[in-house]
Amino acid sequence: MTWISVKQRLPEPFTKVWVLTDSGRKVTGYVKSNGEWHLLCPQVAATKPEVIRWEGE
Repeated sequence: MTWISVKQRLPEPFTKVWVLTDSGRKVTGYVKSNGEWHLLCPQVAATKPEVIRWEGE
C-alpha cells in the first residue's frame, strides 16, 4: 500500500487504516460517518493531531 493524502480522498467510513499525523506519529484509526477521524491510540488522540496521510483498505 502507498500513503494517500487526506486532501486526495478519505477511506471508507469505519475501515481501520494506518494514519500519519502532523507530529510524525503512525497509528491506526478510522473515519467516522461524519468525516471525523478517530485514532485508536488514546495517548496520541489526546494531543488532537491532524491526520495528513493514511494507508490501508
